[in-house]
Amino acid sequence: MRVALTVALEIGLWWAAIVKLQHLRRSPGDRPLRAVTGLCFCLALGPLAAMPGLNEVIEEAVPGLSRLLLNLFTVTATYCLMAFYGYSVGGEHTSGQLRRWLAGLIGAQTVMALAWVLAPPPIRIAPAALESLDDRHSVIFTVTALGYMGFGLSHAFRWSVRYARAAHRVRLRTSLRIVSVALACLLTACLSKVGVALTLGLAGDLRPDEEVIAAVSLVYPVLVLLGTALIVTGFCYPAVASWPARVRQARERRGLYRRLGPLWFRMRAAFPHLVLPGGWLPWTDRAYFRRVIEIRDTIVQLGPYYDPELAARVRSAEFGDSSATAEDTREIRVRAVLTVDALRRKQAGQPVESPYVMPALGGDDLDSDARWLAGLAAAVEDAEAQSAAEPVSSSTSSIRST
Repeated sequence: MRVALTVALEIGLWWAAIVKLQHLRRSPGDRPLRAVTGLCFCLALGPLAAMPGLNEVIEEAVPGLSRLLLNLFTVTATYCLMAFYGYSVGGEHTSGQLRRWLAGLIGAQTVMALAWVLAPPPIRIAPAALESLDDRHSVIFTVTALGYMGFGLSHAFRWSVRYARAAHRVRLRTSLRIVSVALACLLTACLSKVGVALTLGLAGDLRPDEEVIAAVSLVYPVLVLLGTALIVTGFCYPAVASWPARVRQARERRGLYRRLGPLWFRMRAAFPHLVLPGGWLPWTDRAYFRRVIEIRDTIVQLGPYYDPELAARVRSAEFGDSSATAEDTREIRVRAVLTVDALRRKQAGQPVESPYVMPALGGDDLDSDARWLAGLAAAVEDAEAQSAAEPVSSSTSSIRST
């Protein structure tokens, strides 16, 4: 059960790290995001050396190295957490403070490494374990690591609580509240372990196997596991909470992509020189954007082929009807008839001498415009089916070849 939970947590940590790395690739200059990405990678890399299989290989090479790496990465994650809040709160003005914290990190890691190297071999295997805390090397190692972590977590907890109260966006406020609970768990875990280490180090008559010490020491692993899971959940909550809306948007876009297909193929056949480079694209947002843009470009290019006399007849027929049809629907029908006729004129090489000026219609953004174009595509199919047997209109406004 413990191994399964460890593997599940490790998978979640790597997933969070990869997600944040993708976000960072889109915003490479975002310093708070860079700090969060470093935090997720430190939390993912630390337990990696202790995973079954890899742990045996490392321990055979250098006994206890996996535990040292786990603690060093955990302390580094604390610095990344402080850097995140430092950049978020003070921006670039906190660079001096972050440099001092970085110097403290390097100093703490140096003390930890020296204590580990100088410790007896049995202590190196588990330098922060309860049964090792009767050795001074283990006490120095544990107090140094958890002291730096407690310092960083206390700063982060204060900032998190403060900005959770001030946040106006619901997702951000919820995320900061989850992170605050996680930081409280981790800070409590650090204080409990430091208390046990100092008690065993200063009180020579106490042993690690006593019931009270063993009971208090159980608080640390439970709160660390809970706090680590919560802090990853808190940082990923805004992205995860937006997934349902993003899934609905992707489903709607895919449906619009398919509905725009017939009109898109007609327009591409009429104006092959307007096809954007890139060849065939599978279903992606890029392919969806491309389809909308190409249809819009070809609609503009059909301008010389819109017949004003046909427009007048169709508008008179549509708007003279007393049925309760929405005006937008009538306008789309008019444009669909004109588009079918213009495509046939383009194929026959019959532009219009004084073309009809098509009013600018569409949506307010790309998605709403795609919905409007999907309605036009359906109307074009209906109009093309009705006029399939009709020849190109012989309007007196057409330019005839001599």
